[in-house]
Amino acid sequence: MRPTTPPQSDLPAGERERLEECSREPIRTPGSIQPHGVLLTVDPDGAEILQASSSSAEVLGVEAAALIGRPLADLLEPEAHQRFESLRDGDRAIANPLTVQMHGRPFDVIVHPVDGTVAVEFEPVLPLGADPSTAAIYGAIQRLSAADSIDRLREETARELRMLTGFDRVMVYAFHPDGHGEVVAEERAEEMEPYLGLHFPASDIPAQARQLYLGKLSRVIVSTDSGTAELVPEVNPRTGQPLDLGLAELRSVSRHHLQFMRNMGQGATFSLSLIVAGELVGMVTCAHRTPKRIGYAARQGYEILAGQVSLQLGAMAEIGRLGRRDAARSVRARLLEHAGRRDDLAQALTDGPATVLDVLPADGATVCVDGRCVSVGDVPVAVTRSNFARRLRALTAGRPIVTAQLVTDLPEVADLLPGVAGLVVTPLSSGGDFLAWYRPEVVRTVNWLGDQTPANRLTPFSPRNSFSQWTQSVTGQSLPWDGRERDAEELARDLEGSLLRRAETKLAELALRDALTGLPNRRLLMDRLDQAIKRHHRGQPLALLFIDLDGFKQVNDTLGHDAGDTLLVTTAERILGQTRAQDTVARIGGDEFVVLCENAGSAEAELIADRIAASIGTEIQLDGRTVDVGASIGIATPRAGGGAHDLLREADAAMYAAKQRARDGSGPASALLPEPRIDLEQPMRLGLERGEFVVHYQPIHRVADASLAGVEALVRWDRPGHGRIPPNRFIPAAEANGLIEPLGLRVLDDALRQAAVWIAEGRVREDFTVSVNVSPVQLQSSLLPDSVSGLLAKHRLEPRRLLLEMTESSMIAESTALAETVRLLHEIGVGICIDDFGTGYSSLSYLRYLPASQLKIVPQFVAGMLQSSRDEALVAATVNLAHRFGMTCVAEGVEEQAVLERLRILGCDFAQGFLMGRPAAGAQYTDLGTTFRPGERMP
Repeated sequence: MRPTTPPQSDLPAGERERLEECSREPIRTPGSIQPHGVLLTVDPDGAEILQASSSSAEVLGVEAAALIGRPLADLLEPEAHQRFESLRDGDRAIANPLTVQMHGRPFDVIVHPVDGTVAVEFEPVLPLGADPSTAAIYGAIQRLSAADSIDRLREETARELRMLTGFDRVMVYAFHPDGHGEVVAEERAEEMEPYLGLHFPASDIPAQARQLYLGKLSRVIVSTDSGTAELVPEVNPRTGQPLDLGLAELRSVSRHHLQFMRNMGQGATFSLSLIVAGELVGMVTCAHRTPKRIGYAARQGYEILAGQVSLQLGAMAEIGRLGRRDAARSVRARLLEHAGRRDDLAQALTDGPATVLDVLPADGATVCVDGRCVSVGDVPVAVTRSNFARRLRALTAGRPIVTAQLVTDLPEVADLLPGVAGLVVTPLSSGGDFLAWYRPEVVRTVNWLGDQTPANRLTPFSPRNSFSQWTQSVTGQSLPWDGRERDAEELARDLEGSLLRRAETKLAELALRDALTGLPNRRLLMDRLDQAIKRHHRGQPLALLFIDLDGFKQVNDTLGHDAGDTLLVTTAERILGQTRAQDTVARIGGDEFVVLCENAGSAEAELIADRIAASIGTEIQLDGRTVDVGASIGIATPRAGGGAHDLLREADAAMYAAKQRARDGSGPASALLPEPRIDLEQPMRLGLERGEFVVHYQPIHRVADASLAGVEALVRWDRPGHGRIPPNRFIPAAEANGLIEPLGLRVLDDALRQAAVWIAEGRVREDFTVSVNVSPVQLQSSLLPDSVSGLLAKHRLEPRRLLLEMTESSMIAESTALAETVRLLHEIGVGICIDDFGTGYSSLSYLRYLPASQLKIVPQFVAGMLQSSRDEALVAATVNLAHRFGMTCVAEGVEEQAVLERLRILGCDFAQGFLMGRPAAGAQYTDLGTTFRPGERMP
């Protein structure tokens, strides 16, 4: 709705000083009124006169001093006074004005409350026919309602009001965002100088005056030569302060404004406010070369007309805004539809049927997404250089930029982008991606209402002497953006949503497959196993093989992880070569593989297992060395009432039985689960009583400065006669036999006790935390929050010191019990960490309803960052995702300095892995307060 906007720096010299001077002018409390009328203030209780304007002697025939203390009833006829009393008391049936006869003259009496008193204004009634009829004003309103554009509406408003009022000139103003105005429509006498299209400074109608016009919708200055009538006494007796005349019809104006009017050749003016959505967007000013009055009733009619014009202006502007918004939305939709079909998002936004230049018109633009920058159109040479994105982010501090005068607003950025005057930069995310648009300098002219130089003023604060057109050339600026930068912001939000969906899609894709071997992972296996068991219950045979490599750890330790990865890939290929087309081969972690054999009973499963064992046992060449490995294979078939997790545990138990018999030399390396099933319940109960379960701690370091941030507590079971039992064996058993809760609380108790010791000894920083894993079974218990609170109180630890880690797979369903438990833990103040992010179901939906504060990236993705761009992209996406949700991010499995450096570039918060330290008992930690230095390993 507003015309083209000259920026603030276009305003003439001295304008800011004049605005400051205007702000000190007491325009609400001038202490005087225009002398053609009278203003009295009346006690609201006794209706005694408290103040009177000095014009009362000439207008009413009574000196002001003689009125003070007298009842208002002395001036009014009984009927008029009765109506005054009703109006004063708020009777809605009575409305301004009251018409009274005084000394044979009719007056309009306007009553309104002010500063604890009642203001009573007397205006002489104009002769009949001096003002247009109500029907004439109504007819003008009807004609204006037919205007079909903002420009036409302004033009017709000026024309109608000149015909109605008879004033010599009618101007419609529009205000620009920086406060200055422009004459956007005009009707005038033929011999008068035109002002249409001229700009005027904000000090002509300063901010405090505009504030008055929001409350007082019309304003008449009857004569520029008649002087003023002072109030007697000068201050309000009720407040001891000058009376607020902001809503008074007769309020006088400052001598500066009167001089301004005289310099413009104006003898009288009448102004109307144009207000849209509570904002003064413009005004209509009627000017006459000689004194001229408008009656109160006519002014009210004109206010209604101006209100109708304001409504139409607002509606037309909103229709235009919605039209532009719809058009921009359509362009964005076409742009994103094209981009959605391309892997290279930055390229897609700059070379399709629609580009970013269709969203925000400019000479050139740059899109930086996922660290890749692509430009379109005419861009500065600096944009083509590899370090451009980094330098621009450093100069703008990652904040949004909108300017049409870059040299003035951001000179340091202007040095980077020579020739650019207009710049819009919209950040995409905390990862440093952004969109940028460039416009060159355009030399423009601004036509001002009067010479704005000091030569056209007697003093810096006096009005201009002449108002003839004065032209100013404006350089160093581009065409204004005119609010279109909001389209850029909308595009950025759309892109962030697209990037988030892409990240989720990548995570979802990788969630179904093992990143190293490409085999189905645990999630896909469990889905297929659930379906297979349902078919088994309908009579279809089913067997499950659980495969564990023998000697894999030795290969990793002696030849390195690259060799270990090659071994795993080769093993996957050999297993696939010995299974049937309908079998599902999955890698579920480490060196563990599972084969789901449908339509196969125990005998056929044993034959498949033998083929697999023989194939894996064949020599493998790794880095020029011959490696011999073997495999222990457990076989299980479903039991009545058993589910997928039961069958997987039983196959796992059968594998350990086979491994043990192979060590003893008493049997083959594959075996069916013996009857009765292996039962760890009693040994675990005894182990808990005897203290066989111990807690080890692995350090977690800040990536930015390598300082120690915390530790993760990891439970170990050293079972006498059996050695160390792997957690992936005894944890599922504990969950199945009901021991996971006492075991989990034991670990939590030990971890908090150890943390309290380190804190008491002053060996850790203020923000040190201890992370403890929580089983999905524990999360379903309503007692867990109370137990955690009790243990924190027992060891006198603040809740913020504790992070509870829960695996991503436990977040699969929006379980009411789980969600409530997590909510209560969050209310306690405990941090919530989602562990192994990227290997479970990777559905981001749980991030909407669970108050997690940290994500842990699974080690497989971290370890593969240097070799696989997909792994690095996944880690980067996860880091950005965590930060977008207000969370921190931990990378697990960091074993190389180069990986740690890459994590620092990606903005990852914390790192955990063998590079920083292996898990160790609490007593072995002697250097907790030190900072990890590359090349050193913590205990």
